[in-house]
Amino acid sequence: MNFLGVVILVALFLLAVFTLANWSVLSAPAALSFLVFEVDGPLGVIMLGVTLVLVALFVLYALTLRTSMLMESRRHSQELQAQRTLAETAEASRLSELRTQIEQEFAQLRGAIAGIDTRMDAVEQSMKQSLDEAANGLAALVGEMDDKVDRALARNAN
Repeated sequence: MNFLGVVILVALFLLAVFTLANWSVLSAPAALSFLVFEVDGPLGVIMLGVTLVLVALFVLYALTLRTSMLMESRRHSQELQAQRTLAETAEASRLSELRTQIEQEFAQLRGAIAGIDTRMDAVEQSMKQSLDEAANGLAALVGEMDDKVDRALARNAN
């Protein structure tokens, strides 16, 4: 219970003690004027009744206020949950789109790498062929030079 509730209960308890202590005075008859007519009755009891009616009205007002506050809080909670669900759905959609885009990008990269591999294989084959041709040409030149040297040595030996 909060501080204000404790204060109200203490005040009501003190009012009850005061009423019991002064019941004889409160219930003493008096002439009461209602502007249009007059009545003999206990002024204290009528004032106590009015006070209790006001307290009951205050309690009813507080309960109504509390109920409307709880209903408003529940409505806000439901709206917040709906917004949270909507945000999660949107986030899942964005993640799915991102995943699809990344997969497409990787597929394009794989295709580009495959094209580069094909070109690299062609260049490698071309280089091997050029190297083989150069090696064959060099071997032919070495063989030709060897023949020339052998012929020159054979002429000089004769």
